[in-house]
Amino acid sequence: MNFYLISLIDRILEEAMIKFSKFPRGQSAFYYDQDEFLLRHTRKIVDFYMMFFSEIDFLSVDYDYYKSELLQEVNLENKEFPESDILLKRLTTFPKIKRIELPFIKDEILPVHLHCSTKSEILLIMGIVVLEKGDINARFILHKVGVPRSLIKPAPRHLQYLHKVLERYESNKQMSMDKLLRYFDKNYNQFQRDCKHYFGDTFYQFYTKKRMIDGVGDILFSKLSLKEIAYKNSFSDYNSMYKVFKKYDNLTLVNIPRFLQDI
Repeated sequence: MNFYLISLIDRILEEAMIKFSKFPRGQSAFYYDQDEFLLRHTRKIVDFYMMFFSEIDFLSVDYDYYKSELLQEVNLENKEFPESDILLKRLTTFPKIKRIELPFIKDEILPVHLHCSTKSEILLIMGIVVLEKGDINARFILHKVGVPRSLIKPAPRHLQYLHKVLERYESNKQMSMDKLLRYFDKNYNQFQRDCKHYFGDTFYQFYTKKRMIDGVGDILFSKLSLKEIAYKNSFSDYNSMYKVFKKYDNLTLVNIPRFLQDI
């Protein structure tokens, strides 16, 4: 994998927590044991995506990326923290938290997404923070994921033209690949070798995986039917999307969680 794939995974995980934080929360199941409910569901999101990215070969299957969970209540009026508690300092200076008026003026759940890397790993810290009206204590419900730097290979800068090829193709799928490559002055065989080196796939294989990523996001976080999701993500029909997912043992469509149905 390279930093492009890591940044893509990072963005998808951040977007996932943003979507989850906006879910309706009026049902009794949510309030019965709020923190346990939120911890369980955010962990389920992280676990699913780690499995998903391993299945489509963005991540190696030989490593346990999930590190730990963290439930932390923090008094936001207290600005004094132990020097050793770097994460706590980062949480309280998180931009969304810094701008919050104390005491909190409304009940709110906000997404949290931080990088706190070490020499050996790139660490992603994600989850949510719960604010309750009239309180000054924020409750952080977080998960830590680590990717070893040893698994990340540098990619030559000259291959970054592939980003633009992908963007142009996604914006105009009617354009033939020959015409697209002439625009970038690239030979088809060299282009496919570049894709294998940079994406780890042929161009169309990678493009299909990107559609899977978008489709998975809709399955997880929307009430759209699977047929609607297939159409929205440029599959010709439901059967086409079904066949793509069926190629992966753990990615049959019926096994992908639908979180809005649980809340």
